[in-house]
Amino acid sequence: MVRAFIIQTVTPGPCRILFANIYGSDNILTDQPNPTGSLTETEARRRRKEQVAAVARQVQSECSFQRHCASSDPVGEEVRRQVALEGGTIMPQTGIFQMARGEPFGTPVFTVWQSAANCGVSLVCENHENRQHAAAVLGQLFKLLRLHLRVLNQPEELLQKPGRMEAILHHFLPQGQLLFMNSRAVRHKEKELELVLSGK
Repeated sequence: MVRAFIIQTVTPGPCRILFANIYGSDNILTDQPNPTGSLTETEARRRRKEQVAAVARQVQSECSFQRHCASSDPVGEEVRRQVALEGGTIMPQTGIFQMARGEPFGTPVFTVWQSAANCGVSLVCENHENRQHAAAVLGQLFKLLRLHLRVLNQPEELLQKPGRMEAILHHFLPQGQLLFMNSRAVRHKEKELELVLSGK
């Protein structure tokens, strides 16, 4: 189960949350009920914002660290740049980190992330989920975001076309579930999505 899907800025400076979707009930998400046994709507909303912000800051920090390491290895960075140019593809930064219980979720979770330019995307997943599969699903989502929302050049388009974002998640991350799909199933889903997006 995915606990959260987040899109954010990653360059140095204030971290801006462009989009965030939280999955599950309020009590499952926070795991910290008040003495009456449940969180008020305001408390739950504040807690969700804190959770998203904590993940986003960690992703931004991981991106900065990777960039710093790359800058100290100019030969390796040049090789990666040439591979990207020759293949005509964008090679995103990728990473994964563990978040312990209470930091900021009530149960241990891990986060997989990818970034390119000033756009980072991440999935916060329950600890029992397969990390390689989560990374593969995130890669598929990032590819679709670049294709249908131009998040690398115009990340603000996310704010202008939330319907497109919701359609992508509905097809490839329904209710926070990581889908196991072969290449044929992925192509079928992509065709379905294109039909839906043609009307948006």
